[in-house]
Amino acid sequence: MADKPMPQLAVDMVEVRKVTADLRARTNDGLAPGVGQFAREIERGVLFGTFSPSGETQAARNAFWAALQRHHANATRQLEVGQTLAAALEKVLANYTEADDLAAMKLSVLERELMVAVERLEIAELRHQQGRGAYI
Repeated sequence: MADKPMPQLAVDMVEVRKVTADLRARTNDGLAPGVGQFAREIERGVLFGTFSPSGETQAARNAFWAALQRHHANATRQLEVGQTLAAALEKVLANYTEADDLAAMKLSVLERELMVAVERLEIAELRHQQGRGAYI
């Protein structure tokens, strides 16, 4: 069975840059400070039911503490994922830009070489017309 040709992919780099900048800003300016503040606030533990002799209250307190710890772990993980994704997108943009620059440079070199070849052919044609032989 023959492999199907890969469909062409068009990427709007301006939009990718906007999404990357937005993700970076939301992660660094929104999520990171919130996670840090939350971590400071739960350092002292849960005060709910601290002095209650009720077993049910202690169970609720423990469940609440476990939920807060899980929430903090999830938020920390989300922050890491956001930062990692933003860094990956930034790397993709840098690589794409570098590849475009390299391709443009190669095209420029090819264009110059082509111009030199055309000039040589024009000179050879002129020499041939003048009966002096064609040196390419």
